[in-house]
Amino acid sequence: MKKENIREIKPDDSLLSEKRNYFVGKVILHDISRVIDVEDQKVYYAGFRNGARTKVHYHEGGQILLVTKGKGILVLYKGSTKKQKFRIKPVTKILLKVGDMAYVPKHTLHWHGAIRKKNFSHIAFNSFTSSGKEAKTIWYDSDYLSFAMMIK
Repeated sequence: MKKENIREIKPDDSLLSEKRNYFVGKVILHDISRVIDVEDQKVYYAGFRNGARTKVHYHEGGQILLVTKGKGILVLYKGSTKKQKFRIKPVTKILLKVGDMAYVPKHTLHWHGAIRKKNFSHIAFNSFTSSGKEAKTIWYDSDYLSFAMMIK
């Protein structure tokens, strides 16, 4: 393989400042799809330090998480994605470790991140919509147990 085909994953400070409100704790983000010019999905590297995690959210397309480091958790919720403010109920908690792959179906409320006092990283593959457009991610503020409100 030619050396120009190998890239180092570095923190993308502009991406992190754009998405900072969607995370709790220290996070490193890198938009891999910008580097490799993918046309049918978004590909991100996300590193979560010392229990950091995403806020509750869902994607308009499916998402695959491929764990690359540490131990983490994925929590799926039951609740409507149609309301601005509503009650949610965690229904599935999945512990993740290096080499695990998890699929989150489109419109499924969830969060993911590191276990407390642990570091965790994954590569996220976010599918485009069936019309070939980049799928939106809809973010919520939440107490992670029972309540969520859409972030505007």
